[in-house]
Amino acid sequence: MAEIRNAGRANAALVESLVKKHFGPEVTSRLAWSITKGRYRPSDQPRRLAAPQRLFGIRLWWRTIGEFSDNLGFRLELWQPEYLRQAEALVADYNLRASETKLELYPVFTPHRAAARPPAA
Repeated sequence: MAEIRNAGRANAALVESLVKKHFGPEVTSRLAWSITKGRYRPSDQPRRLAAPQRLFGIRLWWRTIGEFSDNLGFRLELWQPEYLRQAEALVADYNLRASETKLELYPVFTPHRAAARPPAA
């Protein structure tokens, strides 16, 4: 799992505010997977981009949208294709406001082969 190693480079408060702006008020970037507990836990740095999954108004789990890493520069690895436009807007907005480092977007989902094929006649 990629981790944020150099905490001084990323502006965590700016990332979290832009996540709330572009993805919605319930989505967060401050989650990390706890191996010992077997669940997500709060984090002080942006690690996982996740939206809550609710049933009858109760949060049951987190749906992971992507992950922040800094192993090859500060980047957002996007795992869910339906959030591509919001992620592009988040990256553009962060790069306008942040002076210390630039955020890059890496969509790592694979497009469905069936969607790329023309319909059979």
